[in-house]
Amino acid sequence: MTYDQEEELVLLLKDMENHLFGLTVTDVRRLVFVFCEKNNISNTFNRDDGMAGRNWMKLFFTRHPELSVRKPEAVSIQWAIGFNKAKVDRFFSVLEEVCIDERGQRIIPYSNIYNVDETGFSCAHKTQRIVATKGKKNVGALTSCEKSKMITIVCCISATGTYIPPMFIFPRVRMKQSLMNASPPGSVGTSTKSGWINEETFEFWFDHFLKIVRPQNSPQPVLLVFDGHSSHTQNLRVVRENNVILLCLPSHCTHRLQPLDVAFFKTLNLHYDDECRKWLREHRGQKINEEIVPGLFSIAYGKSATVATAVNGFKKTGIAPLDRDVFSDDDFHGADITDRPLEEPEPSTLHCSSSAVKVPAHKLNQSHHSCSVVKMPAHQLNLLIL
Repeated sequence: MTYDQEEELVLLLKDMENHLFGLTVTDVRRLVFVFCEKNNISNTFNRDDGMAGRNWMKLFFTRHPELSVRKPEAVSIQWAIGFNKAKVDRFFSVLEEVCIDERGQRIIPYSNIYNVDETGFSCAHKTQRIVATKGKKNVGALTSCEKSKMITIVCCISATGTYIPPMFIFPRVRMKQSLMNASPPGSVGTSTKSGWINEETFEFWFDHFLKIVRPQNSPQPVLLVFDGHSSHTQNLRVVRENNVILLCLPSHCTHRLQPLDVAFFKTLNLHYDDECRKWLREHRGQKINEEIVPGLFSIAYGKSATVATAVNGFKKTGIAPLDRDVFSDDDFHGADITDRPLEEPEPSTLHCSSSAVKVPAHKLNQSHHSCSVVKMPAHQLNLLIL
């Protein structure tokens, strides 16, 4: 193949990767064989296999060091389609409207921008690659149990690196306060039958957030960014507090727009799995249960909760500093097959009294791209739903 032909192949491989349809090494070898056969290019490839040789592939990577074989992260079709340019542009428009006034002055300082999200931690940690005997058929690694209860933990960070002490949600009918003995300082705990967050537990966390942040004492409003879980968006009782603005992330975009998902949770999970492996080695014959999890989480949390991690999370998502150009056109290639212009909705303003807040559920739980704003009196808060 000529230099230009190989460059065209490189561009094709990069384009397929951007569209989330990357080719395997076998795919590339078969593609090159078919191309050479149809274009009468002289080659020594094995016609029985119908693909280019391994040596050719090795030399191809040598000639193009910008390419390598990597294991891709799984991206669901909902996330690929949901993360489109029109929806992201709308989010940044709302964010800019909230944070910057008409004169271009910042209304909300970076120290007042927070992101909250929940994640689950199991007693059975994930296994990783280990050094083992070559050629051995079965290689095992000890875990605590096959199936275990999931403990939900709510984390919150600010754009300047402040961490709100987490909240633990245990899968229990009645909360046992002794479970919190080894948790990070300042943490709070509650329980639900399933161990998942609901409207009541989110209210409990929100009260915890208000006690720590004290937005009513701040001269500027506090912005709280979260995802569209029903326990967040349909929770009308949180509208009673002042000087807080709630901003909901677009659907199926949290993997790119939520600072906790982008920068913190992955590191936290890796450290947690490491602590689980260490504990099992030091306590042979014992298993990890819900009484052990808070202590292991506390160690992992202390290693992960750094100022740099929080600041980088907000920077990579373009939230703080506000950066509309943080995502390139290549980032939206996965949604090209369904991308279409976003229709501009009519402005929607709902005025709520301080005594009774009545907002239709469909106004709060919106799965489409439109944005509605609930404007409250000065002593209440604004709810921005994307």
